[in-house]
Amino acid sequence: MQIDTRWSEYAEVLEYEPGEYVFKEGDPGNELYLVISGQVAIIKDAEGSAPLVLSYCTADQIFGEVSLLQYGPRTASAMAVEKTRLIGISRKEFWDLFHDKPVFREMIFQTVVNLLLNADESRKQSAAEERDLFERLGSLASEHDQLAEIVNLRQETMRFIVHDLRNPLNLIMMALSMIEADDAYNQNAESRRFLALAIGGVKRMYSLTESLLDVERLESGIASLHVNLIDMRSIVDGIVEEHRPLAWASQIELESRHVCADLPLVMGDTERLERVLNNLIGNALKFTRADGMVTVVTWEEGGQVFVAVDDQGPGIPADQRSRVFDRFVQLDDNRKGTRGFGLGLAYCRSAIQAHGGVIRVEDTPYGEGSRFVFSLPVSKPYR
Repeated sequence: MQIDTRWSEYAEVLEYEPGEYVFKEGDPGNELYLVISGQVAIIKDAEGSAPLVLSYCTADQIFGEVSLLQYGPRTASAMAVEKTRLIGISRKEFWDLFHDKPVFREMIFQTVVNLLLNADESRKQSAAEERDLFERLGSLASEHDQLAEIVNLRQETMRFIVHDLRNPLNLIMMALSMIEADDAYNQNAESRRFLALAIGGVKRMYSLTESLLDVERLESGIASLHVNLIDMRSIVDGIVEEHRPLAWASQIELESRHVCADLPLVMGDTERLERVLNNLIGNALKFTRADGMVTVVTWEEGGQVFVAVDDQGPGIPADQRSRVFDRFVQLDDNRKGTRGFGLGLAYCRSAIQAHGGVIRVEDTPYGEGSRFVFSLPVSKPYR
């Protein structure tokens, strides 16, 4: 894709030497970058092992675009692998120009369209590479070789999903956010509902791709938790608030309820526990009927803090509940066809177990739907 030359009129040109970081994982995300020349590696730092290179960005490619859409730390590092020139534009500069200059807004929409077209071509290429991996697996004769290739296939597929799905998802989110922020876009209630559904769906897909990368590390013991004292009541309220637009668009009532006015603190990794709640609430909204309710409840009992997500979906048969936390599981449900849980719940189990907690699914207290509940040890002493 050829980057519009007008970008240089609005942004600063930056230069990096080989081995120099543009940003590091955990740094504040506040700037978008376009590659003029050279090459940048996008790296996921692996604790206790070699870093995982997710992708390379070369001339006319964009990276760091998610910083325009949400506040939070960088989820990967970017390092120049050769002498590199970039165009950098901050979040504030971007949105000021987007609102004030129609020419800039037109240029952004055209850039996003071109990037989506390129992402579609990349997806087709990745699908062809994945088919080739399956063909290689089928050609192996010995069981030992097949098992070894299955492990390799899973790792390769993981990288395809994380890289080749995440990039177009970021671009789609950017396009939706620009539509949402455009004052010239005259939204009625119906269009706002569909826009909220689209944004919520993309966020859920992005969370699932991140979970795929993390579940491997959690289960292998490579990943370590970055723990501090956490108020789960505050985290629950924050995640529920983030999901309100999607709940509204799905015509579902979403609320949080705290049994204990002063919930004890727990020691935990904030980012991973937030992702657990994102997955559980996203599933609950997905399977709850319109005009139904999803409730997130917290309480303390026996030195454990409990968090439960109750939905009003079709429920899960008792004989299938032990399987819902396995990877790529699809449960047969006569009331709603095939119910797929994929990787989200597998990640939830790995993350909660890494915290010394337990997660399970059971009946709700209301006689319908499912309750996904997890517990975490209380941090001593109490507040």
